[in-house]
Amino acid sequence: METEQVFLKLFGRNLISYKKLESGQIVGSGILNPILDRLSIYRLIFMILLQANFYKNMEVGRWKGKVVTNTFAPPVGSRPMIRALKGLVKSQLMPYPLPIAMTFAVTYRCQCKCVHCSAGRHLRKDKKELSTEEAKKLIDEAQKIGVTIIAFTGGEPLLREDLFELISYVDKKKALPVMFTNGQFLTEENVNKLSEAGLYSVFLSIDSPYAEEHDKLRGMPGLFETAIEGVKRAASKGIFAGFSGYATRSGTERGLYKKLHKLASDLGLKNIIYFDCVPTGHLLHDTSEMLTFKLREELHKYSAKAFRKKVVPPLSSQSWQNSVEAYLSGIGCLAGNIQYYATAYGDISPCDFSPLSFGNIRKEPLKKIWMRMVKHPAYNHRSPFCRMQDKNFRHFYIDPIPDEAYLPYPINKLPSVDYRK
Repeated sequence: METEQVFLKLFGRNLISYKKLESGQIVGSGILNPILDRLSIYRLIFMILLQANFYKNMEVGRWKGKVVTNTFAPPVGSRPMIRALKGLVKSQLMPYPLPIAMTFAVTYRCQCKCVHCSAGRHLRKDKKELSTEEAKKLIDEAQKIGVTIIAFTGGEPLLREDLFELISYVDKKKALPVMFTNGQFLTEENVNKLSEAGLYSVFLSIDSPYAEEHDKLRGMPGLFETAIEGVKRAASKGIFAGFSGYATRSGTERGLYKKLHKLASDLGLKNIIYFDCVPTGHLLHDTSEMLTFKLREELHKYSAKAFRKKVVPPLSSQSWQNSVEAYLSGIGCLAGNIQYYATAYGDISPCDFSPLSFGNIRKEPLKKIWMRMVKHPAYNHRSPFCRMQDKNFRHFYIDPIPDEAYLPYPINKLPSVDYRK
C-alpha cells in the first residue's frame, strides 16, 4: 500500500510529486523530481513555501500580540520563531541539522503507575538528578546551539521543587518554555507560579477521553477529573493549554482520537499533540499496539483536514508529522534532526522515545554530544518516518537492549551500522 501527493501537474503528467511507501519512506515520483531533489536551493524554497502556507492559514490564539499557530512552536514573528526559521534554513544547507527543540525530563519521580510509561525504565537510585545549577547550564548550552522550545517533562515535572525557577531562567528572547504534566498538581497556587515564571504552554497527558479508562491506565482513581480542572485553570491564567495523547492500534480502530478531539474542543483547548504509540519504556519490546500503515494514513488525513479547515484545536498528530507535506516542510522524524531529549541525570538521546544515550552533559559539552549523534550512521540522515517503528532500526538498535537494562542504553554498546542497508 502506498499514497501519492502531487504538487505540480501538466497535461495529465506528474511533474513534481512524491509517493509515501508502506515502509514509511518518501520518494519522488514526478518527471522533474530527479533533477529538483538534488538541488538544495529547491528543497529550501519548497520548505519555506509550505511553512508559510501553514502559518498563513492557521491561528489558535495570540501571545503578546503575535499569532500562535502551534502551541509547541514559537509565535509568528517572535524572536524565538525567527531563530527557529534560521535553524531550519541552516539545517537544509549544512551537512548536518541543528536542534530547535529540547525535551528535558527534570525528574523521574511520579505519583502515577502507568504501564505504558515511556520513562518507566529511566528512574535510577544510584544517580542524582541534575542540580539546579547543572540544569541551568544545560538550558544555557541548549539556547547557545539554537534551541527555541524547551519542554519540561518527567516523570511529573511539578514534583521538582525548583521547576518554577528553571522555567523563569529560560531566556524568553531565545526560547519558550512548555510543560507536559499528568495534571494532578495544577492547583491554583502552582498555576499562578507557572504563569509568573513565564510558561508558554502546558500539555495535559491524556490516555483516554473516558475518565474511568484514563484513571485505570494511570493507576490513579479520580485523576481525570482533577487533571481536567487543572488544565482549565491553566487556560484561565493565559497559558496555552492542550492535550498530549498517543494513538494505539486498538484505540484508533475504536476512533478514540475523534472523541479526544471533541473533548479538547468542548474545553476550549488550543492544541493536541498526538503521538504514535511507540514501543519504548516498560513496553520496549512490545510492538502489538503499533499503528498499521492504514491507521497512520487515517490519522494523517484527519489531521490534514483539520488544518485545512482551521479547526481549533488542531490534532497535531505524529502521523501527519511523518507525511509527505510535513517532511518536505522540514519536519519528518524529529529525533536527532530538530529535537533531542535530556534525561534527569544528564544523558542525551535523540528523542523521548528513542532510548539511546549518546553522552552525558556532566562529562562533555552538549554541542559535542549533538554532533556525535547527527554523525552516527543511525542518525546522519533525515528520516520521513519514526525510526522506533522501523523493523530494521529496531533489529540493530532496540532488540539487543537487555530487558533488565536501565534506559537510555549507551549507543557505544550497539553496532554502528546504517540500518537502511
